[in-house]
Amino acid sequence: MEKKNSNHHRQQKPFHPHQHHRRVNRGGGGGDGNEYKTSYKSNNKNKNNNTERPFKRETRGSNNKSNIIISSSSSTTSTITSSSNNSNNDNNLNNDNDNTSIDRFRNKSSVYDLCQRIRNCKTLMEVYCLYRSESISMKPCHISFYWNQISRLISISNSNKSSYSPMGSFSCLQRLKRNPTLLKPLVGKTIFHNSELDTRSLAVTAHALAKISHKTRKPIVDSDKLWELLEKNIIEKATSTKDNFSSQECANIVWSFAKEFGGRQQHRGKTTSSNYNPALLFDAMIDQLTPKLHLCNAQDIANTVWAFATADHPAPALFDAMIPTAMEQLDKFDSQNLANTVWAYATVRHPASQLFDAVAAALTETATTNGVTDNGSGNKLDTFNSQAIANTVWAFASVGHYTPKTKLFLDALVISALRKLHFFNSQEMAITVWGYATLDHSSPKLFDAVSQLAIQKIPTFNSQGIANTVWAYATMGHPASELFYAVSQLIIQRIDIYNSQAIFANAGRGGYPVEYLPPELLNAASSLSISSSSNKSDIFNSQAIANTVWAFATVGHTNPHLFDSISQLALMKLDSFNSQEIANTMWAYATVKHPSPALFFSIAQSSLPKLGTFNSQELANTLWAFASLNHPAPEFFDTVSNLAVPKLHTFNSQELANTIWAYATVYHCGINPQFTNGILWEAIQKLESLESEQIVNILWSVVVLNSIDTESVVPLFSEISKRYYSSQNGFQLSREAMSQLHQASMWYSEEHSCNKSLLPVQLRQECFTNFCSNENTSSKLQYDIVQAFRSLPPYLGVFVIEEESRCQRTGYSIDVLIGVQQQKVAVEIDGPCHFIGFSPNGATMLKQRQLCSLGTTPLLSIPYWEWDMLSSNSDNNTNNIMMNNMWNGTSNYDPYHHYNNELRLKQSYLQQRLQQASFL
Repeated sequence: MEKKNSNHHRQQKPFHPHQHHRRVNRGGGGGDGNEYKTSYKSNNKNKNNNTERPFKRETRGSNNKSNIIISSSSSTTSTITSSSNNSNNDNNLNNDNDNTSIDRFRNKSSVYDLCQRIRNCKTLMEVYCLYRSESISMKPCHISFYWNQISRLISISNSNKSSYSPMGSFSCLQRLKRNPTLLKPLVGKTIFHNSELDTRSLAVTAHALAKISHKTRKPIVDSDKLWELLEKNIIEKATSTKDNFSSQECANIVWSFAKEFGGRQQHRGKTTSSNYNPALLFDAMIDQLTPKLHLCNAQDIANTVWAFATADHPAPALFDAMIPTAMEQLDKFDSQNLANTVWAYATVRHPASQLFDAVAAALTETATTNGVTDNGSGNKLDTFNSQAIANTVWAFASVGHYTPKTKLFLDALVISALRKLHFFNSQEMAITVWGYATLDHSSPKLFDAVSQLAIQKIPTFNSQGIANTVWAYATMGHPASELFYAVSQLIIQRIDIYNSQAIFANAGRGGYPVEYLPPELLNAASSLSISSSSNKSDIFNSQAIANTVWAFATVGHTNPHLFDSISQLALMKLDSFNSQEIANTMWAYATVKHPSPALFFSIAQSSLPKLGTFNSQELANTLWAFASLNHPAPEFFDTVSNLAVPKLHTFNSQELANTIWAYATVYHCGINPQFTNGILWEAIQKLESLESEQIVNILWSVVVLNSIDTESVVPLFSEISKRYYSSQNGFQLSREAMSQLHQASMWYSEEHSCNKSLLPVQLRQECFTNFCSNENTSSKLQYDIVQAFRSLPPYLGVFVIEEESRCQRTGYSIDVLIGVQQQKVAVEIDGPCHFIGFSPNGATMLKQRQLCSLGTTPLLSIPYWEWDMLSSNSDNNTNNIMMNNMWNGTSNYDPYHHYNNELRLKQSYLQQRLQQASFL
């Protein structure tokens, strides 16, 4: 009996694909932060700007006289004209004053002039040459100007599709990528003057450094030391009462450090300084920013929450305070700011339902106001690029925010996504359909379009993208057979190449010469570095494996080669599987009826230490999978029966039915009685929620195990009878359930001599009729055994009476009914489907037990493996015969002689079995 599980697994979906990798797209890092304008005005009027305006020249007369205004103690003002006696002294004084003013002007003017010259640089080499020529006279205030200009030039260069400037020289970005040491002199100067930088310069420098590092994807020379000094200086100024950071400076500082260090290991493989401690800096910025939240603009808000989420720095109070500020300015948010903001709140799991509803409503309103149609029109949704669309959908799905406003927003977003779908990369397609599936928001047009595009771009999908995509389509039940076929071929190819490369890499270390490997293996291994170099380290992890096989099993896409390949990979990564991944993987293999003995055996052993982490559904699914594929796991079943007793109250009705069904199917007896009694007790408490089929499954399982008092199941029989009486015409059970109910009724009324039936007479008769109508087909094994019985010597008195007979009392079918010296004997020929390993399964044991106790004839059972050992197709038997021939000196192999030997062996076996059962 195999329990139907059409809805079994949809109660709890597999791990959402971003459980361990939620920061797939970091929202673009808030763009490039708040761009600093060339005017470089300070937000704080009390600050000393680095770029003060030059003093205006005083207007002086042509004569040398100077009128000096003096304030007397009596507050009267008088004009004193210089006398001739003091003319020289006065002229000297006037000249000194003029020189001082001119020098001051020249200093200020030179500062301004250099800043302007830096801004006017059009290439990196111009900046570099200017720095070298002015390095001696350069002031600390110029440092941030140099860094800011370089970052601007890189951004301009990066936005240009061409890698070369119009004059044929390398662009700024290309030049820095080729020669990062160009910045070494400026880095040294920054380190030297770091303590002299004011708050504005610190923010600008950090912002520019993060942009340069991100754009070039290479570390700046001595960057660890530089970042460490910047961090130290920022913290000192933030914690002092003298200096004060503006809201924009706070936002850009946290953005810079999050951009540089938050994604460093994932994106560039850098190693951070051992002294880097973001907690102190981010805490200092919280103290600086909190009183200034009302001054934050839309980009300040987006960059700040993005930075704290990326740096994984908890700031619940700040995130709470940001919500009303963001909602007030929501109409000023651009598409990237909106996407980054909801992404940040979703990443840190900070509740913000009002904000999410406001974002959804604002976007839907602008789309409706501007008349979104399939042809498109101007609205804020139109400004969303592919990454913003994917990140926004991911954010809503990750927090499970699905309200009426969200529904309208998702519908409007589909139109925008369809128009820009050709810009989506594989990761963005996977995240988008994953989000819609997670929210259970149907969008057939989107899924159809993504399916077609995904097939075209299938080689660019990584393992997580593959798993997320097929999981989404399976969850939504959206047909995409061509996509699943393309995905299956890609998975098989990648796993085969991965295995080939592993063998190729280990051949030399294992002492096996590489040149002796098969040519096809060498070609497969070498092809990975040529055609799949970008995916060299990308192979399915445990979550991707579980979600992928779950998806293929859910849609019913069976591909034996695919499941074989994945099972080999799963065996190598089994230690990293958690409880849900184990349960989902086994459920998938059992659902498609694909046996994988090696994988199931390894899971049975490796999962024992993890059983404490299994919840009720995972335990039920795993047990069900073992039983469905007839895989023995006695130690696993024993451990679960002891461990699950305190958890039985958490089992729902289906989990209770599947669990006890699994124990009965594999006929795992001798288990903890508290376990079976506890399941029955919980089932009785949940009778109203149990389906009729589940009640019958529990009854049948109790009958098979035969370890529970008969009176304890009376409530289950009574419930079936009540449902039958209340809806005679509407009461329906499957044929299998009707047969099980007949066996249960016999167990109670006849096997245990209760002399009464708890079922209505009409229902019992229907069950018996259904049980007897089950058709049986003869197998080749049965034909061979019947022929062997017919060939027994007549003096034994053994003859065949009837094939496919039926016991009139129980209704059981009998494979062969033979006569042995005027005595009838029922012969059951049990093939592989009757066994768990080499032990009879529950259905077989129940049939044998009830035939023996209630049947009219004694029973003889012949297992398939004993008969196979006698067959000429058995390797062991053929080898034994050939060895005997060699021992006897017979070198020629005589088929006729061999057949006679085989027949004699079978006859001897049947005679011995009849004698052992005392029939002869």
